[in-house]
Amino acid sequence: MRRAVLICASMFVAVETGAAADWPNWRGPHHDGNSRETGLLKTWPKDGPKVLWTAALTGGYSSVAIADGRLFTQTKDQKEDLVVCFDAAGGKKLWEYRYACDYADFPSLDKRFLTGPKATPTVNGDRVYAMGNTGLLLCLDARTGKPVWERDLLKLADRTCPEYGYCNSPFVVGNRLFVHPGGSKNNSVAALDKRDGSVLWTSLGERIGWATPIQIAVEGVPQIVYFTGESVVGVSPDEGKLSWRYPWKTAFDINAATPIYSDGFLFVSSNYGVGGALLRLKPNADPEVVWKNASMQNHFSTCVLQDGFLYGFSADRLRCVEFKTGKITWDHPELGKGSLLIADGHLIVLSEKGTLVLAQATPKEYVEEARCDPLDGTCWSVPVLANGKLYLRNEKKLLALDLVNAK
Repeated sequence: MRRAVLICASMFVAVETGAAADWPNWRGPHHDGNSRETGLLKTWPKDGPKVLWTAALTGGYSSVAIADGRLFTQTKDQKEDLVVCFDAAGGKKLWEYRYACDYADFPSLDKRFLTGPKATPTVNGDRVYAMGNTGLLLCLDARTGKPVWERDLLKLADRTCPEYGYCNSPFVVGNRLFVHPGGSKNNSVAALDKRDGSVLWTSLGERIGWATPIQIAVEGVPQIVYFTGESVVGVSPDEGKLSWRYPWKTAFDINAATPIYSDGFLFVSSNYGVGGALLRLKPNADPEVVWKNASMQNHFSTCVLQDGFLYGFSADRLRCVEFKTGKITWDHPELGKGSLLIADGHLIVLSEKGTLVLAQATPKEYVEEARCDPLDGTCWSVPVLANGKLYLRNEKKLLALDLVNAK
C-alpha cells in the first residue's frame, strides 16, 4: 500500500526554482558540491555549531535536498520505504510518503546493505523525484507528498534488483529526467519525461553503476555523462546516441563518485586500487588520457573541484590533488573515509564515524580550524549547506546546525 501522510502543508509557495541558497538536488544547485554562501562562521565553539533541531530516521544513506523552506530525504521503516519532508528551519515533519518495499522480495540485494534508500531526492519546481532502493522512481507533489506518477526501473531494465540497490539520484535537465536502469539490451541508460514518467529513449547495454549523471558541453555539443559499472560514456540528451566511451573496470564494478567536468576535461575516480584519471574530451571521438594514477581513489563520496584543485577522500585519506596533473599537494590520514562540501573558503568535512571538521580550502597544506562530533554510527550521507544551515544525517538521525550565528 502506498500512501501520502500530510502532516502540515502550510508555508509553501510553489515556484519554478528555489532560493539562491537552496540545495535542491545531489551536489547542490550547481551540481558541483560547492556552495556560494558567504558570511559563515570561521571557527566553531569547542562542542561545535549550535544544533537547531534534530529528527529521528529509520535507515538509509540518502542525503537531503532543500528547496523553498523544505527538506526532503528518504528512509526505511521495516517493510516500507519512505520519502519524508521536513520544515528546513524548524524540523517539523510536514509529510511522509510510504510505500510497500519488503527487501525479502528482492533476494539479489546484498544483505550487508539493507538499511534503506541511498539516492538523494531531486526537487524541480513543485515536484520532488525520489529513486527507491529497489528501482521504484517516484514523482511527488512537493507541497503535499501526493503521488504524481511512478515508474519501476526494474521493469524498464528487465532485470533483477542490483546487489547494492539503486544509488544514483534522479537528474533533471529541462523536461528530461535522466536515469540509469542498468539493463543489458539497449536499456542501460534512459531519459524520461519529467512531467509524466514516459520513456523518451533508452540506450546502451552497460553494467549498472552507482554514480549520478551530469550534463556537459564539449565544444558546444551537449552531452549527458554516465559513469557505468564498466566505463564512462557521453551520450546525446535528445536520443541517447553514444558520442564516446572510455572503459573503466574495478574489482567490484562499483563506480559511485560523480564525474567532474571543467573546460573540456573530465575527472573520474574509483576505489579498490584503481584511482582516478583526467580525460580530455572531444565531441565525437574517444577521450585522450591526460593522467591516470592512484592519487585520488573515491569510494562512496565525490571530490569537490575549486580553483584547479580536487579536495576529497582517497579511500580513507583526505587529500588535495591538482586537477590538471594528478599530483598530491597534501594528505591527511586521520579521519578515515568521509565526504565533504566547500563553502566560503573552507572544507566542511563529515567522516564516516560522525566527526565534523572545518578546514581551509587551500592546496598549500592541511589547516584545520575546528572539529566536533555531532553524530555517531555510519555517516555515508554527504553534508548539505542551505541558507546558513548545515544538515547532517546518519541512518537514524537528521540534524540541522547553525553556521552563521555563534552560540
